[in-house]
Amino acid sequence: MTRSDWLDLTVLERKKYNYLSEVLDLSQQMGGALDRNDDVSVRMLLALREEPLLHLRELTQAIRNKKESLPPEDRERVSVLDQGAAPQGEEETTYHSQAGSARRLLERIVELDERLNRRLAGKNSFYEQKK
Repeated sequence: MTRSDWLDLTVLERKKYNYLSEVLDLSQQMGGALDRNDDVSVRMLLALREEPLLHLRELTQAIRNKKESLPPEDRERVSVLDQGAAPQGEEETTYHSQAGSARRLLERIVELDERLNRRLAGKNSFYEQKK
């Protein structure tokens, strides 16, 4: 895989991390508003969170498209890295680190979102319905 391909994927993962950071911040603020029983702030923060989530959806598609545009052997290498294989070389290490950071941040957001959703919706929570 070319250095440019690794750089493109790494930049996309960095953008993903930035949007995820914004979602996490807004979600944490929403938790604080829930603690204060501030319904107006909760609704406002929920609306504000929509924009970075939409950007994340677009970015996820861009990452998918970039990976799919790679030759099969390169696509396989990225897939193996995404599943936890050890990186080889500087470009792979940088990509692996950035993708891992974004994945860990997403896991934190999902955990927080589940708690917030259960507080807001109770028995009607999305997560209750998943069981």
